[in-house]
Amino acid sequence: MAGTNISPEDAGIWIWPFSRADLAAGLRRYFNDLSIRLTSVRKVSIKYQRPSIGLVSGIQVKYQGQKGKGACRLVVKEPRGTTRAGLAGVGRREVGVYQSLVSQLPMETPQLISAAPNGDWLLLDEIEIARNPSQWKIREYRKAIEELVELHNRFWGLREDLNNFPWLLRPLTADFEIHITAAENAIKQIEFLAMPEFLAGHPNFMKTLTKLATQAGKIAAPLKRIPHTLLHGDYWPGNIAVLRDGRHVVYDWQLTAIGPGIIDLLVFIKKSLWWFGPVPFRAEEMIGYYRERLAGYLDVAWEDKEWSMIWDHALMWRFLQEWVDLLAVSPDSILQVSAERLREIWLDPVTEAVARRLSDE
Repeated sequence: MAGTNISPEDAGIWIWPFSRADLAAGLRRYFNDLSIRLTSVRKVSIKYQRPSIGLVSGIQVKYQGQKGKGACRLVVKEPRGTTRAGLAGVGRREVGVYQSLVSQLPMETPQLISAAPNGDWLLLDEIEIARNPSQWKIREYRKAIEELVELHNRFWGLREDLNNFPWLLRPLTADFEIHITAAENAIKQIEFLAMPEFLAGHPNFMKTLTKLATQAGKIAAPLKRIPHTLLHGDYWPGNIAVLRDGRHVVYDWQLTAIGPGIIDLLVFIKKSLWWFGPVPFRAEEMIGYYRERLAGYLDVAWEDKEWSMIWDHALMWRFLQEWVDLLAVSPDSILQVSAERLREIWLDPVTEAVARRLSDE
C-alpha cells in the first residue's frame, strides 16, 4: 500500500486485536440478535480524547441482521503493561470491573461489548459526550462529587468483601512494598544520574523525596486507619462523560483500587487543576461539599484539624505512589515547560505537608 491513499480497511486488512468472531458475538449479545453478521469495520475519531494508559481508538461497525441493517460506534481499548511491576495488568482490572462489579456501582458506565479475559483489549459502546470536560460548570463538578460520594458510601468499610476480587489494586496494604520500591529506585536513579536537573539540582526537592520514601510507613499509617472503600483510582472530569440530558457516565476503571475515599477526591481536584487550570468550583468548596455529602450518608464527620492531617497524608502518599518514578524518567525539557504547574499543584504543597507531618530522621 506504499505510495497510495488506500486505508487498511479498504484494502481488506484486519488491523484490530480482536477477531471478527469476537466482535460479532459481542454485538449479538448487545443487541440480542443472533443473526447479526458484520459488513464493515472502519476507524473513526473519538471526541475529546485525552492521553490514556495504552491505545484507545474509535470504530464504526456496520452489520446486517434479521431486523435489517444497522451501524454503531464503539471504543477499542488496548491497555499496555501494568501500573507497577508485580501488579495486575491495567486491562485485567478494567475487565474485572465491567464483568464483576458494574451491577453494584451507583453510577452509569459504558456497556462492555466484548473483551479478552486478560484485558489485552476491550470493546465498549461509545458515549456521546455533550460537554467538553474543560468547559464544565459548577453543576457538573457538584454532580461528579455527589456520584463519588455515592460510590464511596456503597462500599464503605467493605475492605474484606472487596478482597474477594484479587485484581483490585491494594496500594496501602498488599501492594504497598511494590510502590515504595518503585519510588526508592526512582530516587536512586535521580541521585546517580543527577537527572532530571529540575529535581536533582534543587536540594530542597531532593530532601522532600528522600523523606517521603524513608518515612512511607508513617505517611500511610493514618490512611490505613480510615475505613476503606472502592476507589475509581483516576476519577476526574476527563474520565466522566456528560450527556445531553445531564447524566454522567464514568469510564476508565483501569486504576480501580481498595483504599480511603479521600484519595479519589484528591485525584479529582489535582487532575482538574493540572489539566484545566483554575476551575469554577474552588478546591476548598469541593472538599467541603464532599465532606458534607458523605456526612449525610454516614456517621462520618472529621474535625477540621483531623481532616487537614489526613489530607496532608493523602497528598504525600499520592505523590509518592504516582509521581516520583514518573518524574525520574521525565526529560528536563518537559519538566521545565510544566515547572510552574508542577510546583503550584504538587511540589510546593507536598513539601509543606512533609514539613508539617514528618520528622527529620
